[in-house]
Amino acid sequence: MKVETLAQGSIVVATPHGPLTHEETGDFRAAIGDSIRERNGRVVLDMTDVPFLDSAGIEVLLELIGQAATLQKPRLARLADACREALDLTDVLEKLETFDTVENALRSFRQ
Repeated sequence: MKVETLAQGSIVVATPHGPLTHEETGDFRAAIGDSIRERNGRVVLDMTDVPFLDSAGIEVLLELIGQAATLQKPRLARLADACREALDLTDVLEKLETFDTVENALRSFRQ
C-alpha cells in the first residue's frame, strides 16, 4: 500500500491509497506507526483513497489508536461511506476521532 505523508507544521497528514485489507496492513502499519511515534500522535489519516476496509484493516486502526494511548490520538478524515459503515457496524467508529475534512482534523489538534 502506498502511503503519502505531508508535514503540516507539527502534524503529519498521511494519505493511504487503496483498500485497507489483510494484505495491506503490514505496509500501512509501518508507514503510519512511524509517523505516530515521530509526531507524538499528531497524525491525520486522510482516508479519501481508501474505498473499503476489512476486519484486518479495522484491527490495525484500533492497534494504532491504542499505540497512541499516551499520546494524542490520530484523527481520521474524509472516510468513504463503506469504511464509515464498517466501522459503525463493528462499534469502532465511536472510538475514533473522525472529521469531514482534513482541515477540520488539523484544527482539532490546535484546540
